[in-house]
Amino acid sequence: MSKFKIKVSVEFVECDDETENHEVNKNNDGSFSMIISEQDAISIDMCEKSVLQTAYPTIREAVSNHLSQISKKKPK
Repeated sequence: MSKFKIKVSVEFVECDDETENHEVNKNNDGSFSMIISEQDAISIDMCEKSVLQTAYPTIREAVSNHLSQISKKKPK
């Protein structure tokens, strides 16, 4: 039986983007991101909330893609 490694990466990257919308956006590379203010970036509660909000669609898409790939491998 196969084994699978699950990898998760979270980055906080300072940016010059004027938009601070606290909305999760899908990027061209397939990743998801959210722009928060500097004030929110120094708050542990807001950082945690923003990371969790951004992670949710990332997790859902990764699980969906994984299950699609697995279903293609199983003999019918």
